Amino acid sequence: MEQHTPRHRPTGQYAAADSRRVAIIDAALALFAKAGYLNSSLAKIAEEAGTSATVITHHFGSKQRLLMAVLEAREERTIRTFGRLGPDSGGDDVRALFHEVLALAAYNLTQPGLIQLHTKLSAEAGDPSHPAHVYFTERYERVARSLATVLQRSVDAGQLRPGTDPEGVAREILAVSDGLQVQWAIAEGRLDFVGLYRAHLDRLTRALTVDGKGLGCGEPVGGPSSA
Repeated sequence: MEQHTPRHRPTGQYAAADSRRVAIIDAALALFAKAGYLNSSLAKIAEEAGTSATVITHHFGSKQRLLMAVLEAREERTIRTFGRLGPDSGGDDVRALFHEVLALAAYNLTQPGLIQLHTKLSAEAGDPSHPAHVYFTERYERVARSLATVLQRSVDAGQLRPGTDPEGVAREILAVSDGLQVQWAIAEGRLDFVGLYRAHLDRLTRALTVDGKGLGCGEPVGGPSSA
């Protein structure tokens, strides 16, 4: 088994620096979610974090780099909260996976500013020179791989039909999610994102599972199954 060197908790000025970075990221995340990236100045973020714009620049270098730190921190928290979406979850139940995906979608709707930000940035990031290009490239590969891993386990367990293409299904799920997010953002929240997404995943479940049944009631959508 691979051995890992224990990490020591930072002390003194290093601990203070770490806690200050966390406070800045939390403040930026909250403001980006509420007002969007363009309407959130470093001065306002600094005010909410109890620091100064100079300190933010010292820690992150620029507003763009702060944005990347926010996106990465949000993804880490999502992975911790929605455990079944991780490739190491050990799960093989496709219905449980899809209910977790729906719970994540409902959770994301509570942060409309970040959905709009994600939608805009993911489109812009198609340009290799965009500062978020590498982040989104790696993120799509990582999320698709995580979904495909669980889907392959479902095939191996006999829940999904033989011949199911786990990676293809994973890419389809991501494409539908992103497409609905774009429409939801343009409709300013008037689109039933979760309802439409659930209907798609239900049809997908009926088409792919050996028993041909849909999602069923499962767990209530609107929050994680486990924190």
